[in-house]
Amino acid sequence: METIIALATPPGKSAIATIRISGPAVREVCKTVLPNFKMKPRTASLVNNIIAIYFPAPNSYTGEDVLELFPHGNPFIIRKLIEDICKIKGVRPANRGEFTQRAFLNGKMDLTQAEAVGDILSANNAKSLSNAERLLNGEISGEIKTLAETIKQISATLELEVDFAEDIIINHDRRGNPMWLPLCNEVLQNLQKLKTRFKSSKTELPKAVLFGAPNAGKSSLINALVKEERLLVSEAPGTTRDFVEVPLHLPGGDILLIDTAGLASEAQSEIDEQAMQKTKEVLSKANLKILVVDGSIPLPTEYEEWKEIADIIATTRTELDSPTNQGIPELKQTLNATFFPKEESEEAWITSERQISCIKKAEECVQRALQAGAVEMAAFEMREARNALSSVIGEISDESVLNAIFSSYCIGK
Repeated sequence: METIIALATPPGKSAIATIRISGPAVREVCKTVLPNFKMKPRTASLVNNIIAIYFPAPNSYTGEDVLELFPHGNPFIIRKLIEDICKIKGVRPANRGEFTQRAFLNGKMDLTQAEAVGDILSANNAKSLSNAERLLNGEISGEIKTLAETIKQISATLELEVDFAEDIIINHDRRGNPMWLPLCNEVLQNLQKLKTRFKSSKTELPKAVLFGAPNAGKSSLINALVKEERLLVSEAPGTTRDFVEVPLHLPGGDILLIDTAGLASEAQSEIDEQAMQKTKEVLSKANLKILVVDGSIPLPTEYEEWKEIADIIATTRTELDSPTNQGIPELKQTLNATFFPKEESEEAWITSERQISCIKKAEECVQRALQAGAVEMAAFEMREARNALSSVIGEISDESVLNAIFSSYCIGK
């Protein structure tokens, strides 16, 4: 087994960086690079201007000997340190997701938990992050393992019936049905419930599109919301010609505010026509539409038409001394409540297409087992159902599937 090394923090200058090393050559790395390091487990030591922490196998993230180094975040120092360590026999740069892949292969986590690491990395709101943490803690894994164990029991009963049909008495209920049927129906119901708990893991930020007449104050409103002069503002109408995306950080998560070119009943030029067409296209893809109205002038003739498609109406320039700052906290609260509503405690949801595909396959197998005319066919289908569930948590896994999962992670994770 080779020893792998990678920078676990983003490249570039920083106060401190993290370099992660995992594998059998960790002790040799310590002797070569940190000769005075005592390698006391889980104890931070400062050696040669580098903070070092040693995690002995099997009590580490990967299940192998792991060394984490925290040098100054100078890119030259980091690069030189990694190059020197890679000169040690058996040490090479890590591939994407290879630390987490080793954690899975060494039994430190199952495949649903390993995939949850990816969800944590991509989460852009509090709910998604909380769900990913619940998955990492094994919430779905536990349910899958319980179902797989129940199926195993049913399979054992069916196999017994197949192999020793002439030598044993099969238990039946009062109606003459085999006793394993109710348990099989219960498994089917649980699989169907699991299937309904799928939510696609979207990494795109939700979009709030601001629209209205030219010079209504859309750009100024966005600047006020993000507390930065991110967009060019002018008293001249038509300053914004194309849509502009600006991220806004809310308590529940991040969204995109999208500034658009002003709309009018008639275009003044070909460029105006193209700009308004682009605004309409952006509006068609909006998660939330905010109509911005200039409160210091009469309403535009298109107001009633625009009001019909708007989710929120924001009035700017209600006071000459404070054209856009009135009501900004309230608008932020509205946006947060709209995009990230508070909900009662719910079950963890499944985000992986791979996992839900395996669960659907298990469901289909159990359905066929219930409809099977012969015990042999029922036994076969229940074996297939258990294999499908075992694939969810990685007890049965294909190398190409593993490569696809872990290659999507960043290097160093």
